[in-house]
Amino acid sequence: MNRFFYYLTISSIMFFSCEDKDKTGTENFNDWTVTGSGLVLPVNKKVLSEFVGSTNCPYCPEQDELLNSYFDNSNENYVGSTITDNWFVINYHTYHPSMWDPMYLFLRGETADLDFCYIRFGDGYGTGDWYNVGGVPTIYTNGLYSGVNENMAVGPMSDNTPITLSLEGTDIDGADITVQVSVNSSRDMSDSDSLHLFIAATISHVGYTGYNGQPEHEDVFLGWITDGLEGELLSLKNEEISKTYTWSMPSNWPESEYAVEYAVDWNQVEYDISHLSVVAFIQNKYSKVVLQVDGIK
Repeated sequence: MNRFFYYLTISSIMFFSCEDKDKTGTENFNDWTVTGSGLVLPVNKKVLSEFVGSTNCPYCPEQDELLNSYFDNSNENYVGSTITDNWFVINYHTYHPSMWDPMYLFLRGETADLDFCYIRFGDGYGTGDWYNVGGVPTIYTNGLYSGVNENMAVGPMSDNTPITLSLEGTDIDGADITVQVSVNSSRDMSDSDSLHLFIAATISHVGYTGYNGQPEHEDVFLGWITDGLEGELLSLKNEEISKTYTWSMPSNWPESEYAVEYAVDWNQVEYDISHLSVVAFIQNKYSKVVLQVDGIK
């Protein structure tokens, strides 16, 4: 009888251990779990540039193409892998100067408080929770307005931060993404109510020619993997914590009731599901500064 319960116990442990890992062998964490000791010293920041534009914006293509040229190793503007390996971009399609962009319409909320664009960027009159965009193109780098220039990532990359962010163990399988996030800190910031984690699903290349004539779009924002529109409030101590998130790309993207209603040619959008990407970043709610970023390109 004792031997029976011994084998039953061992079998149960093996079963539940397998349940806690995905097919890559990475352990999954349904909630924040301490997985290591804290950092001893601050580290250098990686860089996030947020490009806010639209296929209806006549001034966006020039700025967008200039930004992309810094990442193109065949272009004379290429800034080198030392920078680009640690530089991530999210390209948000918005309702400026008009809403007839199918990549925005797919994410449009029925009301302002359900619209990611309104929540993050506002309407130009101080209504945005994170930024206040009055027109496009507008570009923020690590949370601060930067414009587009070849040195826009150099300064932020030299800044120190108490936080590291890792997506090691993240798996992209077709339309399904399992994100493994690990955050570490060199100091206790558990009393802060300012640190929010955002995880964005993006797609590295989309073909679509809208009003402004731009046929190619890079790093297009598909939606938040974290719940809600405001990110997830973090409580960080001097330790490493990890959590697992899952997300699937909607099979009908970018078809939407709004695109159908307003006769926007969403069916002209072309993309390859193998180009899915992930960008995660931690941002201060009050200063808007991005403290750290990481991504899967």
